[in-house]
Amino acid sequence: MAEKKKKLPLLGVEFDVSEVPIVEMHEYFNEYKLEDGTVLKVKGAAMSILRVDNQYLPDGNPVYFAFLSPVTKVESSPLKVAVPQPPSKVN
Repeated sequence: MAEKKKKLPLLGVEFDVSEVPIVEMHEYFNEYKLEDGTVLKVKGAAMSILRVDNQYLPDGNPVYFAFLSPVTKVESSPLKVAVPQPPSKVN
């Protein structure tokens, strides 16, 4: 898929950007142990990547914006409660 050209308004300035399609991803969770004993896994899943046209960082690399959606998973928790099971059907 070809890059899509867009305008991105940011802090009162409009930037010309190109949406760069994601062709491969490797997403990993960060793991956090909380004071209450819960273990959380958290990651940011990229929804869209935009490259700012004709703008470069001091090291020569292009400027990108990544739009992420947070994903959180409770790996374990001592606060877990028993979930009631629905009654089984009797035939």
